[in-house]
Amino acid sequence: MNNKFPEVKPDGFTPEEAAVTMRVRVFVNMRWFAILAIIFAAVIASTVFHIGFSPLPVYIICIFLAIYNAVLWRLTRNLTSEQTGFVVPRVKHYLYTNVFIDLTMLIVLIHYTGGIENPFIFLLILYVILAGIGLSHKTTYFIATGAFLMVGVMVTLEYTGLISHINLEGFMPPDQYKQASYIVAILVALAVLLYSSTYLTTAVSGELRKRQRQVVALSQQLLVEKETELDVSAKEIDKLEEEKKRFLSFLGMAAHDLKAPLAAIQGFLWLILTGYTGKISDKQRDMLDRSSRRINDLVNLISDLLDIPRIEAGQLVQEMKDVSLNELIKRCADDFSTVAKEKGLDLNVEVPETMAKIKGSDIRLRQVVTNLLSNALNYTLWGSVTIRATETELEQRVEVMDTGIGIPPQELPKLFYDFFRGSNVSVKGTGLGLAISKRIIEAHGGKIWAESPCPETNKGSKFIFTIPGKS
Repeated sequence: MNNKFPEVKPDGFTPEEAAVTMRVRVFVNMRWFAILAIIFAAVIASTVFHIGFSPLPVYIICIFLAIYNAVLWRLTRNLTSEQTGFVVPRVKHYLYTNVFIDLTMLIVLIHYTGGIENPFIFLLILYVILAGIGLSHKTTYFIATGAFLMVGVMVTLEYTGLISHINLEGFMPPDQYKQASYIVAILVALAVLLYSSTYLTTAVSGELRKRQRQVVALSQQLLVEKETELDVSAKEIDKLEEEKKRFLSFLGMAAHDLKAPLAAIQGFLWLILTGYTGKISDKQRDMLDRSSRRINDLVNLISDLLDIPRIEAGQLVQEMKDVSLNELIKRCADDFSTVAKEKGLDLNVEVPETMAKIKGSDIRLRQVVTNLLSNALNYTLWGSVTIRATETELEQRVEVMDTGIGIPPQELPKLFYDFFRGSNVSVKGTGLGLAISKRIIEAHGGKIWAESPCPETNKGSKFIFTIPGKS
């Protein structure tokens, strides 16, 4: 839908509005400086250099400029409340009024401080330069012409006696303003300097504005391109997410359909191995044992594959209840105590006697702890495995440390990828345990990561996961 007004930036202005408003504020700030400089120059001229002129008109002009500047400053402060689209015309009106009053006050000031005898008449050039920075070419040339004509009118009126001339006693001869050659020289020099300054200033500022417009146009073009790319990327991501959901759904159904017949085959093999169907030879038993182990590995893989779509679908929410993490860890450690003893490893359990209960899935968290302990015991040939639990007001933290083979540094970032297997691992597995553990922990709002070597022992590896405390 098309808007009636251009888009507003967070500061309340469009880029064009911000630019013209900045110009007005620059003029306001420069005017404060100019007022102070004029007062200072008047005081120094009369007290230090003893130049004879009446400073009262100078002070009156400065007071008028200060009042006018304060009003303009207030008006620019209120510009943020203007409706978008009306700021630029209003600011341009301020600028043109600003220029007219400034030039008029400068000419009046020059008149009361010696007229054409005052060397500060050339400060009109500085004003034109400032105008050229902030205004258009035509406006700047118009200001330069207006300034020159106003000086010419002032000089003519003083020369003809229509207005009184203020002589700078002790600085210039009393009849200097009547010297035609002096007047012509000053006016020619002023005209040359005014128009050459105008040309140089407008040329440079015009080129800068041109570059600025090009930069703005380029940035807008790049913004449009990036927005288009983001839209395409967002659609691709949505498409991939949809395909992922379909794949996970298919994976779940396929794994479920495979598990039933495999379980049946496993059951029949168990009956044969137990002698229910009759006596079997040692060779037959060995072959059936190996077949049973392979089927058991396949059933575990299918169970892992079934876990992924369940977790991705958010089924863990239905399993959430109050869980005592320290009790859960103790039970898991008890399950592995025999395995650790058979391998000659020390299994250390460092958990508090009591810990606050958290909201979580008991079976899934047990699955994570079991997986971490199992990996630690499998990949540790000697030494120890330690599981530790701590808690703060915000979270509970579980660490599993071992003195095993460790993890190559370049493989740490890939550790929780689906089906990833370390290059230094010889124990068989599906490569899904850590990936599923990561999904489970993240489904609880926690984080899981690994460090290798373990910072405490400088050996093996250390797995850490955190779970938010119960709110």
